[in-house]
Amino acid sequence: MASELIEHNPLLKKPLLTLLSLAERHEGESRSSLEQAAFEAWDDAYRQSPSACVDILVRGGALNEQVLLDGEPYDGTFEDLQFDAAAAEDAAVEARLSVTGEGRELLRAYAPDRTLHALIADKPRHRDVFEAILDACNAERGATREELERLVGDMPPTQPDPATKQAAVYPQYFIDALESAGGIAWQGTWRTTDAGKAHVAV
Repeated sequence: MASELIEHNPLLKKPLLTLLSLAERHEGESRSSLEQAAFEAWDDAYRQSPSACVDILVRGGALNEQVLLDGEPYDGTFEDLQFDAAAAEDAAVEARLSVTGEGRELLRAYAPDRTLHALIADKPRHRDVFEAILDACNAERGATREELERLVGDMPPTQPDPATKQAAVYPQYFIDALESAGGIAWQGTWRTTDAGKAHVAV
């Protein structure tokens, strides 16, 4: 399942969700068109190519791939087609992708408004720090890492964690947590996302 892939390999989270979100917006288009759209928006930091992410999502049940032979649905995969003696060699072959119910649930589960709310609700003793960073990144020019480090350093220490008795948390922790939850994104500077802005506005 795609959700298990993300849970076991966090580095796949962004590229898989990026591809899945694009697939939802390009519902029913050819695989080649989707991969081209993904390639144009792809982050150089992603370790997997758009094509590899499509394969992972198809295997995980988040995407359905329908092979078309001369415009008609083919009951099989590309691999099956290669060994199908009944298929004409000059037949037009393409694949169309659609997001499955599991894929839509995966998008909902990792929607930034849900993940950001869950992050802050789960760590109430850090709420002031999270919200200060969201506010700083909401400035017109965003905020640099150095500015965020100073901001966090100037704030009163958080209350000790009851489990560990440790109060010290480094600025990078808050930046990473908010980025992972979809509250901020790097765009030359750290900027508050739409989900982060919605939280700031509450």
